[in-house]
Amino acid sequence: MRFLLCGQGTSEILWSIHAALVDLGHESVLALPDISQDLIDRRIDVLFVLNLFDIPRPTVEMLRVYIAGFGAPPAVVHICLKHPLEEVGARSTEQIRETDRWMTENNISMWCMCRGSAEQSARLGLTRVFHEPLGVHRWIYTSPAQGGSVDLYKRWMSHGTPGLQRHPYAAMKGLSDTEEAEASVRDRFLYLGQGWPDHIESGREPVPPAIHRHAEAVSAAMMERPTLHRLQAMDLCGLTEWSADPAWTLDFNRAFTIAFAVENRRRFALALRSGFGEVFSLWGNGWERFGIASEPVSSAPRNAYHAAGACLDFGSLAYDTAVFPRTLEIIKRDGLPVSWRHTDTDRLFGPHEDDLTFTGEADALQILSALAGDADRRARLRSAHRDWAFEHLALTAILPRIIARLQD
Repeated sequence: MRFLLCGQGTSEILWSIHAALVDLGHESVLALPDISQDLIDRRIDVLFVLNLFDIPRPTVEMLRVYIAGFGAPPAVVHICLKHPLEEVGARSTEQIRETDRWMTENNISMWCMCRGSAEQSARLGLTRVFHEPLGVHRWIYTSPAQGGSVDLYKRWMSHGTPGLQRHPYAAMKGLSDTEEAEASVRDRFLYLGQGWPDHIESGREPVPPAIHRHAEAVSAAMMERPTLHRLQAMDLCGLTEWSADPAWTLDFNRAFTIAFAVENRRRFALALRSGFGEVFSLWGNGWERFGIASEPVSSAPRNAYHAAGACLDFGSLAYDTAVFPRTLEIIKRDGLPVSWRHTDTDRLFGPHEDDLTFTGEADALQILSALAGDADRRARLRSAHRDWAFEHLALTAILPRIIARLQD
């Protein structure tokens, strides 16, 4: 089959999907930053898109019609980087029904990395949302270009491509000084992420106090029972009827992000800064709101995950899952992930969950103190967990399930 990958967002996701498709025997292209005509003058079976709902609907429809001139209209898979309801921007049942009809008519599906968000979307009437974890892949592919360089983008690649080159994912480096980045985080406990997400409230009406109280109740339930995802906790708190209202759900999700995800980041960052001082290396915006000093937003430390003593995760702002782009990027760049134990950390860590996850502030200090004093143990855990994750979260196993779904 032939796959075109496009869109704006976390493009590193597409690097892995592209390489996994090539390893599965398909033909694939990364059409970034935009789609040129020479790439679509052929039969294409499936489009994987990062920001489909930012593109005008007539443009999406025209693209499918154009490609259909070379065979048949392609299936379209939108990869959700936000909650599906936020992606489509629907605030009423009628808007959801109309969006779902458009998606059905144009063979569009939404790949949601979070099971709870996918189930919540289905309850709201989005029938085209499915759940699969994002997954990982060890490699990235390039093809030769003029002047002895290589192309990652805008080249159709398959195993038959002359001069096809395979690189370890971790070999991909940004424009930053890698040696300086490594020195800045070496053997430290590294966390990259926002403290206070300004975009949550920017340009929006305040969330009603009653919804804030609902969000705090759900947050408390999930703190007490970490295996619950959002929808399960909402039902437990008697919010099942409310959760079928799109406008209420959008407001609830905003309030919940603050009550749950931001609060977890605050409490763990405070505990680790108090316990480890500058050995805890914190990068991101908004931490000054909590009185916590941090380094500015930068892509540099991502190239140095492998040098850190451990790479921390306190949960996603958007989702109730441990398996999301940052945690997968840590694994693919040979870092040692250590996470707050929640909804599906068992899926991310498998047999290493007890060694690499913590349940509270005191537990976090204990887990990281044990790692800090034993470089050999860190190396063993990094290697064992990386091998486990590449086998059990392999994109080469996940993508065939998605392809089969599209062919049903």
